[in-house]
Order: sequence, then structure tokens, then C-alpha cells
Amino acid sequence: MTKADLFRMLLVAADAPGSLFDHAEVSRWPKGALDELMRSHLVRPAQTGLTAPCPHCDDRHVEIVTVVEPADDTEKPRYFICCPESLKVEVTEEMCRGWAVDLDGLAITLASALAVSTPKPVVPGRFWRLGRMQLRDTTREVVFAVRLAEDDADALMRHVGTGGRAVVFVPHRLPDRSRWPGRAPAVISLHDVAALVDDNVVLDPQAVIEAIDIADKRAEARGEVPEEKVTAKRLERGVRKVIENMVSDDALVQAYVTHGSYRKAADALVREGQITDRWAVERAVKAKGGPKAVRRETDSGSVSRAVASQSRDRAKKFDQYRK
Repeated sequence: MTKADLFRMLLVAADAPGSLFDHAEVSRWPKGALDELMRSHLVRPAQTGLTAPCPHCDDRHVEIVTVVEPADDTEKPRYFICCPESLKVEVTEEMCRGWAVDLDGLAITLASALAVSTPKPVVPGRFWRLGRMQLRDTTREVVFAVRLAEDDADALMRHVGTGGRAVVFVPHRLPDRSRWPGRAPAVISLHDVAALVDDNVVLDPQAVIEAIDIADKRAEARGEVPEEKVTAKRLERGVRKVIENMVSDDALVQAYVTHGSYRKAADALVREGQITDRWAVERAVKAKGGPKAVRRETDSGSVSRAVASQSRDRAKKFDQYRK
């Protein structure tokens, strides 16, 4: 077994509840691997009751350890297991030790590989928020979760949200996409994109980006639109509607002339379906020089139109006389 194989085995174990490595298993690991994995915070001593493999049987069955305390301080405790064939078998203290995947350490290692912030556990031992990762011209929230394929994972999925823009890393097993509430996010198995290199966990950036792009394309093919795009489209439609219903300054001034006050002019325009208020009317009138200037211009226009009309009438009469 190589260290690369061992790392992949740890990722499989991280997604299996209650996975423990006893002395017999650890003894088959590459020399020094256990110490290196513990220094890298990928493996920790198991916090369970003592068990040990039987040293006399070929199948290496594991049994619960009974500890016999010494009679005085000069002696050490002795450890025994029950064997169906050999009955009472003494084992060493070293054989009673067990190890498990350090899930908090794995979350920290993943955050370091992604160059994001320190993980924040949301559900201890199951779900961590890692921060935001840079992706082209935007950022994505990144989370780490274990055992998402189990029956109780729905509560964990709700922590991700329904927008589908988060990037979810899991150790090994991918959950069924249909279980996600709302738009399914990009779910990436570390088993597929991560490797142990010189005691450091490194990610394949191209594989990570491809997994995110595939998730986005699947969502678009199903007609699912990210929440931020939905919001942007709503804002765009709202702005467009406001622009379409905006009242020109000339119309505001004309309404003021017709109704005689800012408030009445605004109310009349609103009844017609326009978007305005008395302050808009006042600004338009002041931009034209104020109420007096508006009235003066209106009166001047009326006089000019009257004179022109009279001139046209006289011209018609002259024509009649010429006939």
C-alpha cells in the first residue's frame, strides 16, 4: 500500500460512520505513515472503548478489551480479550489502540488547499463552512460535509441553501441530486480531485472548475436560474418599467400649467398611470425658470398662436376677395 492509496482509503472511511483503524490495520500501513498522518491532522486517536485484534487467530477478529488493574503502583495494567478458540488471551497496550479520520483536521487541510478562511463547524463532525473561493470574476461559498448520502443528510443540505451557487466538498460519496432543496449545487468528491503530495493535500484545480461548470450547465439545462441572476433580472425589469413610465419635464410643466399647483399636477399624472410626485413637478418647473417664467412663456405662446391665427384668417379673406 502506498501513501496515495492510504489517503484515498482515509477519504472512503471519512464518509462511513464509525470507521476505526485498529493496531492490525495500522501495522500494514507504510512505515512512518501513521506518525505523518497524525502530524498532518488527518488521523487522530479514536475516542472509543478499547478493542484489540486476536494475535492467535488468522482472521484477526477484534474483541473488546478487559483491563486488569495492578495490585500496586509497581506494576502496569494488563489487557485481555476473549477468543472463541484460545479463550482468555492477553494483548499488549499498543494492540488496544485505535485511530480514526480527523474530520476537523481534514476540513482545515481542505481550506488550506483552497486558500480560503479557517473552517467554521456548523454541525460538529458533519458540516463546516470554509469561506469563499475565487472563481473567474466572482466568488463562491465553499462548504465541507461528510456522510451526505445517509438518510439524515437532509438537515445538512438545508444549511447549504437553495440557490445552488455553493461548492460542496465531500470525502467520497456523492448524494443523490434529487435530494437537494432547490437548485442542486456543485458537489465534488475529494476522492476524485485530491491527492497527498509530500504530506500535503493538493487539489486538481482543473478538475474542480470542471465539476463546478458541469453543475452550472446542468442547472441551466433544467431551466434553473441562480438566485443572483433572478434578482438582477427583476431589478432590470423594474428599472426598465420605471424608465418607460418616467414623465418628461415638458409634460410635468404642462401639467402644472393645466392644474395650477405641483400637487394637483402630480396627482393627475399618477391617475394617468405615470410615475411621479409633486417634487418632480416642482423641479421641472424650477428648471424652466420658476412659476412666473412658465406662465409668462405660456401666455406668450397663447398670444403668438392667436396672432398667427388672425393672420391666417385675414389671408383667407384676401384670397376670397381676389377670386
